[in-house]
Amino acid sequence: MNVVPTIKTMLASELMVEIPLEQMRMDDSLRDAFGLDSLGFVELRVLCEQAFDVVISDDDFSPENFSTLGEVVGLVERLIKEQENTNAQPTG
Repeated sequence: MNVVPTIKTMLASELMVEIPLEQMRMDDSLRDAFGLDSLGFVELRVLCEQAFDVVISDDDFSPENFSTLGEVVGLVERLIKEQENTNAQPTG
């Protein structure tokens, strides 16, 4: 699953961001450019967890990881990679 278009689509369809997908930039502020409020950040966290089958810990749910589109994408990509590495390790 491609992370960037999926998150952009979530922002537009689920969180009602009115910026067209093709105009969303990686350095756009989720609060200032997209207008997310505290509830919007929580909703984005849950949507990312559901869409990408990852868990965003309370430590990762921080302003550093949720201030721009690019930071959220980077966090999700890191969590997906960590999960893949965990699943690839042999058991027993």
